Amino acid sequence: MLKLKGILINTIGKSKYKKEDGLEVETKAKLQILAEVVRANGTKVKELHTISIPDSKIELYKGKENKEVEVDVGIISSKYSFYGL
Repeated sequence: MLKLKGILINTIGKSKYKKEDGLEVETKAKLQILAEVVRANGTKVKELHTISIPDSKIELYKGKENKEVEVDVGIISSKYSFYGL
């Protein structure tokens, strides 16, 4: 398991949206984390990651906006994308 560490910018609760065919689909809760990444040449840049997390864990992060947090994550695809565990 990996941990993503950064500044919590926003929490997004689960919601529903309607597809074009009228079918309602639920979305997962998400966190937006601003993380510092060191590039190969040594420069540091900030990257914003929007991470889906289990709905039951969103309460762990409410009220922690603008503070440093750690999130247990896994990676999807060759260019990584984080998801919460």
